[in-house]
Amino acid sequence: MKKLIAYIFIIGFPISIWSCEDVIDLEIKDGVTQLVVDAWLTDKPEPQVIKLTLSQPYFDNSDPRPALGATVTVFESDSTAHSFVDVLNDGNYVLQGEPFLQVDAMYALYITYDGQEYVSISSQKRVPKIDSISFENFTFPVSPPDGGPQKGFLGQFYAKDFDGQNDTYWIRTTKNDTLINNPSNLSIAYDASFSPGAGSDGLLFILPIRQSINDGLYRHGDKTKVELWSITNEAYYYLFQIRQESANGGIFATPPANIPTNIVNRDENSKVKAVGFFGISSVSSIEAVVDSVKAKPER
Repeated sequence: MKKLIAYIFIIGFPISIWSCEDVIDLEIKDGVTQLVVDAWLTDKPEPQVIKLTLSQPYFDNSDPRPALGATVTVFESDSTAHSFVDVLNDGNYVLQGEPFLQVDAMYALYITYDGQEYVSISSQKRVPKIDSISFENFTFPVSPPDGGPQKGFLGQFYAKDFDGQNDTYWIRTTKNDTLINNPSNLSIAYDASFSPGAGSDGLLFILPIRQSINDGLYRHGDKTKVELWSITNEAYYYLFQIRQESANGGIFATPPANIPTNIVNRDENSKVKAVGFFGISSVSSIEAVVDSVKAKPER
């Protein structure tokens, strides 16, 4: 009888909470429109793109408006200038040609838009080589809630952090030519673990990071590409907060906080601000196709 009462309480308690919900219409004033800067450069042999858009009201779900007519330049430490041009007039400012970035070098971003000047500084860090990817047979004990396969293959990559503390990384995975890009599941690492002080310097990346390349189970014949991006410590904390705010929900949610930016207005007294980030990465990558014959047996 006690078990029955407890079961009724467990089932009934959420219903009692739901039945007390009231719909509240919030009137939120539109904020000041800001320049949004998405400037992440890499040493990959491809055109480099800096995307400029304009912020929009909180409940506006339309595509962001491009920021047109800006001047975008990246300077090397010797003042060599690289101009990014919006050829298609869509807010994507592109630099063609071979990559000019070098490890341990500093670079400055300079943007003029709507009478304002914005600047930022970043640097390129070293990145270790990805050694390999492996797959093993895996079966979920119950059907996954996302509707994915219950049986398939679990992947992991192998790479070793450099000796010397404070290396930070961003792990980016493409599955069947689609980037796994859920902000609440951003895979970042501090040395070979999740955060500073973990004693993981110079080691193989820990298992949860190695397995962060999985978005559900892989099937036989699936293609995957894993990229390891070097990032500055500042970029690590920027991505960390994006992940934290993106997963901030439910009854235990904390008040939302603004994501920090390293884009500043040259006029310190100006009330016009920008948001976004300027980052630079060295990239190592590896590709693989899932082969059921070569996959490790299920443990």
